[in-house]
Amino acid sequence: MSAISSDNSDEDFDYVPARFKVNLNLPTGDASLLVDAQEAVKREFRDSVKWKRLRCRRVEVLSESETGTIFILQIGHSVEFDWTWEGAVAFRPLVMKEDVEDQKPLFEKHGDETEIDDSILWTGEILEVDEATGRIFVCSTDPEHPPRKGSFYVRPFEFLAFLNSVFHEPAFDKVRPLLPDRLLATEGGVHPDANDIATVGLPKLSDWWRKSWSVLWGPPGTGKTYTTGHQVANILADSSERILVVSTTNRATDAAAIAIGRAAKSVASRDLEEGKLLRIGKGASLEQFERDQLTMMLRGTETEFLAEIDRLADELARSDRPEDKAVIRKQIKELRLQMRDSARRNFLDSDIRVVVGTAFRATTFLNCEEVKTGIETGTAPFTTIFIDEAGLISRAAVAALSLLASRRVVLVGDSKQLAPISRISRILPTSQMTWLANSGLSHLQSISTHENGVHVLQEQRRMHADVCSVVSTYQYDGFLTTAEDVHQRSYNLPMVLQGQPRTIWYVLDDDGEELPTIRAERGPGNRSWVRVATPKVLAKLFEDPTLRKAKGLFISPFKAQAKDIAALFAKNNIASWSASTVHSQQGSEADIVIFDSVNAGSYSWPYDEWKRLVNVALSRSRESIIMLASRAEMEEPYLRPLLKHLAPRVLRKRGQKVSWEEVPVRTLYLPPSGKPNTDPNSLGTQLSKRKELRPVLSNEQERLCGLELDGKPRLVRGVAGSGKTVVLAHWLMQTAKRLGDQPNLRIWAVFANRSLQSLIGDSIESAWEKESGGRSFPWDRVTLRHVREILDVLLPEVGLSMSSFQFEYDDAAAAYLAKKPVAAIAPRCDALFIDEAQDMGPNTLKLLSAIVRQKDENDGNSRSVNIFYDNAQNIYRRGTPTWSDLGLDMRGRSTVMKESFRSTKPITEFALNVLYRLQPPDSSPDHKELVSRGLIEKTQRNGEDWWTVRFNQIDGPKPSFRQFVNLDQEFEAIAEYCRELIQTEGVQPSDICLLYNSSNIKWRLETQVAPKLAEIGVEMSVQTNRPFERSSNMLLATTSHSFKGYDAEVVIVPAADQYTANDVGILANNLYVAMTRARSILTLFAQRMNNQHAKKLYGVIQECLDNLHERPSIETEISPQDDLVDILAMIGNEHRKWLVELWNRHHFSQEPLVTKNGELIAEPLFCFKRNGKPFACFGNEAPRQRVLQRLQDFGVTLLAVGQELPHEEPIPDEAS
Repeated sequence: MSAISSDNSDEDFDYVPARFKVNLNLPTGDASLLVDAQEAVKREFRDSVKWKRLRCRRVEVLSESETGTIFILQIGHSVEFDWTWEGAVAFRPLVMKEDVEDQKPLFEKHGDETEIDDSILWTGEILEVDEATGRIFVCSTDPEHPPRKGSFYVRPFEFLAFLNSVFHEPAFDKVRPLLPDRLLATEGGVHPDANDIATVGLPKLSDWWRKSWSVLWGPPGTGKTYTTGHQVANILADSSERILVVSTTNRATDAAAIAIGRAAKSVASRDLEEGKLLRIGKGASLEQFERDQLTMMLRGTETEFLAEIDRLADELARSDRPEDKAVIRKQIKELRLQMRDSARRNFLDSDIRVVVGTAFRATTFLNCEEVKTGIETGTAPFTTIFIDEAGLISRAAVAALSLLASRRVVLVGDSKQLAPISRISRILPTSQMTWLANSGLSHLQSISTHENGVHVLQEQRRMHADVCSVVSTYQYDGFLTTAEDVHQRSYNLPMVLQGQPRTIWYVLDDDGEELPTIRAERGPGNRSWVRVATPKVLAKLFEDPTLRKAKGLFISPFKAQAKDIAALFAKNNIASWSASTVHSQQGSEADIVIFDSVNAGSYSWPYDEWKRLVNVALSRSRESIIMLASRAEMEEPYLRPLLKHLAPRVLRKRGQKVSWEEVPVRTLYLPPSGKPNTDPNSLGTQLSKRKELRPVLSNEQERLCGLELDGKPRLVRGVAGSGKTVVLAHWLMQTAKRLGDQPNLRIWAVFANRSLQSLIGDSIESAWEKESGGRSFPWDRVTLRHVREILDVLLPEVGLSMSSFQFEYDDAAAAYLAKKPVAAIAPRCDALFIDEAQDMGPNTLKLLSAIVRQKDENDGNSRSVNIFYDNAQNIYRRGTPTWSDLGLDMRGRSTVMKESFRSTKPITEFALNVLYRLQPPDSSPDHKELVSRGLIEKTQRNGEDWWTVRFNQIDGPKPSFRQFVNLDQEFEAIAEYCRELIQTEGVQPSDICLLYNSSNIKWRLETQVAPKLAEIGVEMSVQTNRPFERSSNMLLATTSHSFKGYDAEVVIVPAADQYTANDVGILANNLYVAMTRARSILTLFAQRMNNQHAKKLYGVIQECLDNLHERPSIETEISPQDDLVDILAMIGNEHRKWLVELWNRHHFSQEPLVTKNGELIAEPLFCFKRNGKPFACFGNEAPRQRVLQRLQDFGVTLLAVGQELPHEEPIPDEAS
């Protein structure tokens, strides 16, 4: 080995780089593995933005130390980031890139100052993120420029950028041929023998240590970090070993390093004292290493350099002489250069026996020329790599990290805890699922199955035996045992829990609250989910002062709920309890855990991820668990197994005391049995598991379903997939029960799509079954009618026939009303429910309303007319009604359903933007209401308007669009695509639907697609204008008209360019309906036509797909809706009207007031200009006198909360 010298001439910087000949003995992996992994990494990297823009509402100093000052940046709402924070940097330039115009100073004084475009006002490394409470912990080493209020950027995606480099960039062309073998190993079952094995390490791991690719499987509380630390320390007895240990976060990495250091004190003390065991990276906690007397592990690392830089920065701040300042700045610059050199040196220096760092930091060294060249020539800088928390690291990342080891790769973690990608996604493309959503441990399903190369830790030391029993049975086949010292551990349970089982299911249905309050509703700004009933339950629990003082953790999968409860604890001074999300708690523990499922159902995470989330939540507990959930939630297949092990209880208040009461379980649901594809990552398997989940009504749906009807008109509007038909079914059922004793009762449900008849009927039967106690539904009093059937009866009364109007129902109704006034129309029914009312038209709705019996002759609004409406799905282009013209007063009787539970966000957002580009929504009152409610927001993407959807937040594959030269090629491709979905991806034929528009397409499907599917035993059935016949082996083809109200997991739109009509042009609403029928996958096909409508449609589809795929380089995490919510939270909701009026009239800035050279003047809550004059509001905290004087100097008027703007005299006309 030749010595390498750094640019610094000091001999201490000379070192011999470590190089070990690579021989992992891995079997040969197929080249296709690399191709698939490359596709997955490329797709994820493209989908991720490079920067996020956030807004800091408050800055607090957490601590000051030699390594810098840690600040808490409060951003006001929960943080929704998809990737890792490791290696992220927060910073604020003088001018933010997106809104240069908005950031011109509000005042024009000192206009001759130099504009500094690229100045960085402050910067700091992100150490930790409290996602639930919206707090970011930043370490700044520059005391002259601390973080401050206002907007700033975060770059959170460097790890993915480095991974993308390894898999795609030319610099790694010679390295990539090594990846297929490693990718194969990450899929599991590959455990070759290692070469040159010394008998070292822990005796119980001796056989396992002989493998070159192995797994240390450590369930919760079994001490995998402790075991790793002792194994690493003990194998240092083999002088040929050089070890790299990586983990996911700074906290986990510190824990691993300290475990190694503690063990090394007794078995490798000399190496430890000589600084040969190092924790590299800037994020090490100096305090923790000092506490364990392990600061020698930070010697010569970035942490030590940062301490010296911080000391010099303090000296710089105290210095007055320019000469001294210049010298100190030079010293700081030199130290920063040396710090970069030392990081590389420590990683490569053969004298350093153990290097501990984050996985992100280790990945960046793959880009180091010495490391890359060594890998290309068959050497690696370490013999062994331990990848801690490997369950959180993707297979693609593990394959890349394994390039750093020559002899052995060890994965440490638990496949039954959190996975690498834990975003709320309906499904993932197979390649993404395989290589990014799965870890190198994901293949480990049954812990009791012995596998060479996998060592399982069985004895746990965290959980009480009763808690362990629940966790062990739930995820570990009853395999875990509890250590004797835990059995002997004494703990005084809080009074409220004494005498109760250690594991309780708090049955929210029996707590006495109204049913809607136990259902989930959207959090502030339509983000995440909250449960209204939870604080009331906690109030009863925390009446016990001993529980308030216990070390406890409230945990939820949803950030908004965790944030609300954290605020509740702070308000009530419950200091020993914290509230957090499951995702931020892996590795932590508390004596008492309250787990609130909030929104367990079919809508958010997939089945396997839900099981992992629940497992992590329950296994945080040392002594006792209370799980808050409704019965409907507990019927989910991933929660149902817990029914055998959790005691169903509620707290009842009796006088001044509360006591527990046992309640019945009452669960009836059994999950369906399907035939999942054998590939666990295929689309078919993912969809099969999705369908095992059952929907749970949201707070909004539950409230509407249970609304007490008064026999007067009701209007329900809602976005596609919001559950309007479910509400219709419950209201009709409720009406049938309420009016059941009335003689000759007639209730009608009317629709314009014959295919909906069975869907509505089934929905009514389902709602009735849950409420009726087994009684049959009174179909003798309820009739489902197609609107044409009613017109066929009515029109002959005035000498007309429906045959002359064909399908123009509204024209027919208008003709009838022209001959017979509303007052003369005899009532036909006592209550009417109109589904998809936008298909009827104003005249039809007026006629239908007239045939409903008026209950009170003195009240013209006493007809039970219930209308369900969505103008975006107005495929017949009917006019929008004015309800008063129909004789219906809907004031205060209208509801908008705000959440879509059908499609994924990419599908919904794509469909909406296509619709709006084809049919601008500016004049639509429904569109304006969606905007005013914050359900959609107009943003900019790639310089074009883009509507962001906030009524749907579940992720999934983006839609795709395929074009061909002619129809023959197009339909051949459609047939092959269907076959690929069924044969390769394992998708059930019944989960696929083809939605076409014209009759010639029907012929193409029957002649070109059906025969190809018949070859594989699949029937393609074309069905329109009738209730659908379905079977598992039948692939349905129908029109968007017929499929309204239905949905399918996979929707294929053949001949999208034929969604046109003569004299009309592009059928934008019809295409929108077709696209929003897709739950998981949407694919559009077209040929290449030259007519103007087709060309316009191609352009719009391509533009929208481009904007969907080409995410902006900077994505704004904060929206106007968030800003409004945040400001109201600070000034009080009683000022909402005042704030909204100002908001609508003026352009708000929420940035600090600075001069053009960056000098800070003040930090108002918001400011704006009126007629060129600046105003600033500081919320409920009045600025100090010095700040007021500065504001006066710059002509800024102070505006108090609630204060009206001063009246301004009109500007006189100069001519006069």
